[in-house]
Amino acid sequence: MLHQLEVIITKVSEAIWPIFLPFMFVVGATMAVRTIFMIQKQTTSSAKLQIKNVIGPASISLGAMIGTGAIIGVLGALSKLSASGQANIEAMAIWALIGSLIMLPVSYAETLNSKIMNKTPKEYISSLLHPSLGKLYAIAFVALAVFGFGGFQFSGIDSVVASIAMDKFNMELSLVQRYLFIVVPVIAVVAALVLSKKHELFMGAMTYMIGSAVIGYFAFFGMFVMKTADYVPTFFSSMMEGMANPVSAMLGLPLGLILGMQKVLQTAETGLGALAMAAQEADTQPREAAMISLLPTAVTVFVSIVVTSYIASWGVQHGTLALVDANGASVGTVQRLGGYIATAESVTGMFGLVVLSAFTVLSALTTILGSYYYMTKLFKKNAVNKNIAIYLGLIVAAGTLAVFGANVVFEAVDLLLFVLCGVNVTALAVFTFKHWEAYKLGKNASEKKAA
Repeated sequence: MLHQLEVIITKVSEAIWPIFLPFMFVVGATMAVRTIFMIQKQTTSSAKLQIKNVIGPASISLGAMIGTGAIIGVLGALSKLSASGQANIEAMAIWALIGSLIMLPVSYAETLNSKIMNKTPKEYISSLLHPSLGKLYAIAFVALAVFGFGGFQFSGIDSVVASIAMDKFNMELSLVQRYLFIVVPVIAVVAALVLSKKHELFMGAMTYMIGSAVIGYFAFFGMFVMKTADYVPTFFSSMMEGMANPVSAMLGLPLGLILGMQKVLQTAETGLGALAMAAQEADTQPREAAMISLLPTAVTVFVSIVVTSYIASWGVQHGTLALVDANGASVGTVQRLGGYIATAESVTGMFGLVVLSAFTVLSALTTILGSYYYMTKLFKKNAVNKNIAIYLGLIVAAGTLAVFGANVVFEAVDLLLFVLCGVNVTALAVFTFKHWEAYKLGKNASEKKAA
């Protein structure tokens, strides 16, 4: 049943993305250019970036987006690329970085436009397109953030614990044992925090926790690069060779470009509206809010694309990481992450093992609880207990499938990315062509409200 569902979702996703990517590039880039070079000048005043305003929104966005998807999602994409016949998997990194050159301005533009309108994505989609699309956006976002991204986080925690149990204690946990002794306790902790209404305290402390995790991860990566400096030229050479000899998907688009863009959208949440929602909570000027949004986006893209790709590439070349099995099929999540951790430990020793494990577990917890933050913003009219019930139901489903059907979650994420980004970017494009003039400097409040 799960396998059939996975196949169906995969087929739909494979048919949609080759068409959707050109749309994203053209419409997203056009919207961003019009916003940055025309609309920004006539609707906003210049603003200085104040550090006190950076911490809150940036930490919420960073904590909610960076997660284990920065590792697991990218490893899954690299595995899929390798299974499709791409010899030089490093090519995905350059394709993703090329895509991020377009998507970073989109991040800036979506936050700026949201602040100009003083509306959340759900609100401006409802007013610019149709109320039913606003509801669709909200439902799809919660499904993606809680179920999709939550599934990545549970998969990450499960894989780390299972891998350490095997490598350090020679204990091979069965699927049921992993579910009962790893996933269920995490669900219990999350449920206790949400039910006790203490999740906001956790989110408040997230600034320091996620900051420490990212700093530690960068320190680990710096040590890894220094100890493998002789491999850097090989990595870049393989990257360029893979780019020159791509495996093509539908319509002739390079598969590496499609997978790379999916990971940029998935990890940095560009064009999804998450950055705009976080910005609405802060008392910042539009340009300042837009500049703040670039920080978590840039950090996440670097962590997810550059760091993970380099370590994975080294691991594959030196036999500590396998992305495909003997038959050329993608290996499971536990095997991929286990090999990634083994690669880190083989180069940096116990430091790498501890930092990588801590980063995975800590970022997973902050991402899981961060998704509840977004749910409360999207469904403000719901009773608190109703939101909690829906959230916990999705979390239980995500945790269960993370162990028993992880690939279903991964494929569902790619499909939900298309829905969210397509609706959000279309609404922003409509605003930049038809409605922005009502927000010119000097217009009174009633005129702006009417728009």
